[in-house]
Amino acid sequence: MIGEETGGITKEMTLSAKLKQEVETHPILKHQWLTSRKEMITKNDLLYWLSQEYFVSVDFVNWFLKTASQINDIHSKIILVQNIWEELGEGNVDSSHVMILSKFLRDMGSSLVDLHPNTSTSEYLKEMDGIIALGPFYALGALGPANEYLLKLEYGIMNTAYLNLRKEEILPEAVFFKINLEADQNHSAMMFSLIERLTETEESAEMVIEGNMRALNARMIFYDGIQKITG
Repeated sequence: MIGEETGGITKEMTLSAKLKQEVETHPILKHQWLTSRKEMITKNDLLYWLSQEYFVSVDFVNWFLKTASQINDIHSKIILVQNIWEELGEGNVDSSHVMILSKFLRDMGSSLVDLHPNTSTSEYLKEMDGIIALGPFYALGALGPANEYLLKLEYGIMNTAYLNLRKEEILPEAVFFKINLEADQNHSAMMFSLIERLTETEESAEMVIEGNMRALNARMIFYDGIQKITG
């Protein structure tokens, strides 16, 4: 349980509930770029968003590997490695999330050769590397609520916009969104369970909370860059 009441968070609230609330109420989900494309998105805007998400997807596995290396508890390592294994398609390269995203981009007419991270995406990735390096509890906050749980909400918005776009244009089936939404649901539950089990002190809980908030703030940088490019 979280300690004394702070900013509307009661002491009866579990750490997972607090973290979820921080994600759901953070300005990231009200970012102008996301809200303006909540119902409909242009194909060019979608392609640009996907092109930047590609670099996040590449680094995502590395973040989990670095976090697993910081934790000695074997049960915790198993959960983190299971997450990585599923992210990598359980050994099937074509089923890995990076390859699914790559195929989605190609099917929509994008050339992977031309992909490059913009300045803000690079800054976001650097910020995430820094949070992971602070220690395992910071990393768990950054990867659980601020990535797995957040992405479920972000991708839900983008999937709705994409399905509406498909009504106007001939586009490939949204396998990319389907797989990620299903995976993020399962992975976020696993991460919250892991966080609850490992945070035995108020100090460790506060580190998880700070890691979550830092990663959420860093994600704002990601969308600021997309907003700057696509308007």
